[in-house]
Amino acid sequence: MKHLTHLLIFLALTALTQLGGIIGWLSLPVLRLIRRPSRWQQTGLRGAAFLLIYTLSVFSFVPTLAQWNGRVPLPCFASDVAPLQAANVGYCLLMRNYVTPATQTRLLTVARQVREVHPDSTVRYLDANFPFLNGFPLLPHLSHNDGRKVDLAFFYQRKDTHEPLNASPSWLGYWCYEQPQHPKEAACLGKPSHLRWDFDWLQPRYAAYEMDAVRTRTLLQLLAADTQKVLLEPHLQTRLGVQAANVKFQGCRAARHDDHVHAQW
Repeated sequence: MKHLTHLLIFLALTALTQLGGIIGWLSLPVLRLIRRPSRWQQTGLRGAAFLLIYTLSVFSFVPTLAQWNGRVPLPCFASDVAPLQAANVGYCLLMRNYVTPATQTRLLTVARQVREVHPDSTVRYLDANFPFLNGFPLLPHLSHNDGRKVDLAFFYQRKDTHEPLNASPSWLGYWCYEQPQHPKEAACLGKPSHLRWDFDWLQPRYAAYEMDAVRTRTLLQLLAADTQKVLLEPHLQTRLGVQAANVKFQGCRAARHDDHVHAQW
C-alpha cells in the first residue's frame, strides 16, 4: 500500500507539473533523514521540506535546463519593461509557464502594444506549456505541448461602474464565462462534451463583472495580426468585431473559449 501511494503521488505530480514527481523521487534521501516520534509531525515536516526543495528547484535550475531544451519561462510578475504576468502565481509554481524564446518575444511585444494603447493594463496569461519534451501533454488541454501555445485571460470591468479591473474575477483566470447575448448565438447548444465545462454553479460568483470589450478587442486585434492561430467562440468574434482567417472556433469537443483566448505562434 505504501508503494502504491508513492506511485500515485509520483504520477499525479508528473501529470500536474511534469517534473514534480522526479523532484520528489530525487529528494527522498533527504526527506528520509527527517524523523519525529509523531507520525503526523514527521509527515508534516517532510511535506514542508519537499515544498521547499520543489520551490527552489522551480526557480533555480529548471529555467536553466529548460533553456538548453529551447524553452524559457514567461514572467511571473509584470514590470514596466514586460507588462505580462501570470493570472495566478500557481502557473509558475506548477511550471506551466514555459514557451519557446520566439513565442516569449512575440507575446511580450503584444503585451507592450496593449500597454501603449491602454496605459496601466497588464496582459495576464494562464496555461502555457511545460519546460521539456515536445508532445508531453499539459492536461487537460488537447495541445499546449510544443512551447508555442498560450492561454490569455480576457480583460474585465465592473458591470455597474465600468471600472476596469487589473485582474480576472476568477482566481484561476478560467471559468468566468462570457455568455452569448442571445441563445441562438450559442455554438454548441445540445452538443455536450466532457471538456466543454459549464460550471453554472460558479457563475453567480462573478455576476458583478463583465468582459472589458474595449481592452479585450485591442488584445485580440494584436494577436490576430501576429499569431498563427487564435481560438475564440464565434459569438465573441462577432461581438468584438474581430474577423480574420486565423481567428477560429475550436469546435464543440474542446474546452470553451469564452473565458479566455488561446493563441499560438
